[in-house]
Amino acid sequence: MQNTDNLDFLFHPRTIAIAGVSNKANKFNFGLKFLEGLTQYGFPGKIYPVNPTGGKIKGMTIYRSVKDIPGQVDFIISAIPAPYTPQLVDEAAEKDVRAIHFFTSGFGEIEDDEGRRLQAEIIDRAKRGGIRIIGPNCLGLYCPSGGLAFNSDFEKTGGSVAMISQSGGNAAHCIHDGTSRGIYFSKVISMGNGADLNESDYLDYLAQDPETRIITAYLEGTRQGSRFFEALKTAARAKPTIILKVGTSESGAEAAVSHTTALSGSDQIWNGILQQAGAIRAGSIEEMMDIALAFEKLPAPAGNRIAIVGIGGGASVLLADDFSHAGLALPKISDTLRHRLMRVFSSEAGRIFKNPIDLNHFETPEKFFKTLSTLDQSDEADLLVIHVALDHFGLVSSQEKELWVETYLQLITQAQKQLVKPLAVVLHSYSSKAMNALAHKALKEMAQAGIAAFPSIPRAAAALGKFTRYHDRRMA
Repeated sequence: MQNTDNLDFLFHPRTIAIAGVSNKANKFNFGLKFLEGLTQYGFPGKIYPVNPTGGKIKGMTIYRSVKDIPGQVDFIISAIPAPYTPQLVDEAAEKDVRAIHFFTSGFGEIEDDEGRRLQAEIIDRAKRGGIRIIGPNCLGLYCPSGGLAFNSDFEKTGGSVAMISQSGGNAAHCIHDGTSRGIYFSKVISMGNGADLNESDYLDYLAQDPETRIITAYLEGTRQGSRFFEALKTAARAKPTIILKVGTSESGAEAAVSHTTALSGSDQIWNGILQQAGAIRAGSIEEMMDIALAFEKLPAPAGNRIAIVGIGGGASVLLADDFSHAGLALPKISDTLRHRLMRVFSSEAGRIFKNPIDLNHFETPEKFFKTLSTLDQSDEADLLVIHVALDHFGLVSSQEKELWVETYLQLITQAQKQLVKPLAVVLHSYSSKAMNALAHKALKEMAQAGIAAFPSIPRAAAALGKFTRYHDRRMA
């Protein structure tokens, strides 16, 4: 068996066989979907369709057996019924295949003795043949640098965030959500039942993977408690490691077992494990991506003191409450700094020079830039936050709001290039149709500009609170 410290061979195969490809045009076929996904995504190696019926598909020969494929086969994707998988493993061993991804379900995840027996049998045969197993019951691997994807729509740009997921659907969700916000992935692993390679193996690997700087994971449970704890500690010492642990309710725990056989365990115990290991716990997929975004886009802050610049007095109160509850400090600015800010403008009327700083009317771009520069040069804050209110104006039309907000966003993008302190942007209050569309556009534009932008005040507060606490612990 290969050493699990180096699983590079999984992510960079030269040749892939796909078992279960049908050439019947009137029949939905998962093997064909994998074939189309890899070819359309641009896998650079050779792909071999396999089906006992033989034939042709998209100009390619369908081989009746893996053994009939000429030359080396590095990797197999299995989309055949579970009862036929033991034979596939034996044929793979004869071809010196290194790994099999079983999309196939019907194994240990179902409450059935035959499913458990089949899973044990394919793992035993794979071990004897020196083959590593991904799954069963999973979507497999996404790795832009290796040309691997289980969906041709996935982003081809690689990045530094990795994800381990015991759910294929949630893996796809994170990929789409992350890449839409400027988070690009090194590897995403949909691991399913984890009957051979499991969450601990992948943590060990990603901890030393040079392509990965941030590790995220969706976990329903674990199979090897003590080993998982050691792997998690190793990963969290090396890189920010963000865990979404689900199955915290009785119903959720039962669903986890039936989904992937994972043993959920006590939520209190999990909290202790994650804290002791130094991992960051997320409460949702969205929060996991928010935290990853903070680590991806923001340099490490010197502390947790936040200076907020925004529009609207009521919104400032919401900001102050949510950020304070998240453990972030909003220090009262000194008289010296306050007077420096006041000197930028002709009058204090309509503005509040506290923290949050309310610039209801900043008059000119130059005065907006000067305000941010003054805060950036101050030693009274470690991180700057700009609040963008969209539907927060009662005396202007939708057309005027759209023009004003777009101008504001352009100024933020320009200003960010000159700042030394980390800068985050928070969007707020977009309930109308026009502002909803503008908010989505803004998030995309901020991502392209390399700015960490969050779609709400509570989400920004939660992510930045955990981001700053992580760096506080590392500096302690």
